[in-house]
Amino acid sequence: MINNILTYEESYEILKEHFRQVKPSIIEIDILDSVNHLLAEDIISDIDMPPFDNSQMDGFAIKYNNEIREWNIIGEISAGNYQEIEISVHTAVLIMTGAKLPSRADTVIPIEDVIIESNKIKLKDNITLKKGNDVRFKSEDIKKGTIAVKSGTLIKTNNIPLLAACGKNKIKVYAPFRIGLFATGDELVDIDSIPMNDRIRSSNLYSLTTLITESKMIPVNFGIVKDDKAQIKDTIIKALESDIDILISTGGVSVGKYDYLKDVIEECGFELVFWKVRVKPGKPLLFCIHKKTGKSILFFGLPGNPVSAFVSFNLFIKPFISELYKYDSQKRFKAILEHDLTKKDDRKTFVRGIIDFHIDNFNSKLKTQNSKLKTHLFTVRKVSGGTQSSGDMASLSDANCLIIFDADKNKLNDGEFVECIMI
Repeated sequence: MINNILTYEESYEILKEHFRQVKPSIIEIDILDSVNHLLAEDIISDIDMPPFDNSQMDGFAIKYNNEIREWNIIGEISAGNYQEIEISVHTAVLIMTGAKLPSRADTVIPIEDVIIESNKIKLKDNITLKKGNDVRFKSEDIKKGTIAVKSGTLIKTNNIPLLAACGKNKIKVYAPFRIGLFATGDELVDIDSIPMNDRIRSSNLYSLTTLITESKMIPVNFGIVKDDKAQIKDTIIKALESDIDILISTGGVSVGKYDYLKDVIEECGFELVFWKVRVKPGKPLLFCIHKKTGKSILFFGLPGNPVSAFVSFNLFIKPFISELYKYDSQKRFKAILEHDLTKKDDRKTFVRGIIDFHIDNFNSKLKTQNSKLKTHLFTVRKVSGGTQSSGDMASLSDANCLIIFDADKNKLNDGEFVECIMI
């Protein structure tokens, strides 16, 4: 397996299995910080919801009797100001939205459904009354002692009212992964430096940091490391001693004289799982796992070329984080290709492209409703100008998607439906 060049599909299945074995730690956070975290406990309601029978609207609380259409008003109850008022089938209490019903009341008549005359009300002629009308009964939403929000729920703002109603100001959630990263290469300088002679700015640390942050994880930057075995080993050991869950490097994973990473990670106790995937860009992808620190740490050695590093993260890391933490999955669309695409090799290729959404077609679809739409809503084209090389950051910057060009095809035709990954 290690020496074989895997297909994209083979590598994907291997990574899926390894990510399933990774268990994020559990932390307790404030409810106000909990949105977009994965709930790590069942939230049990400590009260009935609602805690008492109450009115859904402003109106009159009565004891239902289908033969009676007139009542004497004998009192008033507003929300938070309950008083027990004894009612009969002939009497009513003015009640406000959310107020607790008198103990014998079982129905509310909306105020707009009655005619008020002095201290009496009369049901309007066109109104039909039903028992239980406009009453929220005790525990009809949730019963005390039952699960209000299940463990494994990705907390969104719509969950907050219920969490708060359960009295949870502190919530246990799965901690986001701490993802370490470093870039290797004698040629690299930081972006605040002017690159001289044969030096280049280290853009990978910045692109990966933002990709990690976008994935709602925590980046831990170990900086630029020279093409020196001792320095690379020291950096990896330092990373292992820190509290990280995943480690990512860029560069040093090819077969060049100074590509030391593959050797160093074995010396550091990593188990090599695979090296090289039949994709473009990003063939020299290294994946291994470390199990000597009480937990499994996943290591990804990404290519040094900036486009390859960017695409590799989106293909081989981001989807599994999204699945594990139940974030929105990577968005994929079918679109109509606007021109022919060709390739000469058998690698699964991810072409930088631009998807366009056609609002005229969308309006047409709304008008035609169930009729078949002749033109598709999305079209896609390869980024024009520049190249598709793994170092062409300009074409990456212009793109909003990756067009998937399967390994077993050498041509995609103008007008053909193609699958695209949004970036």
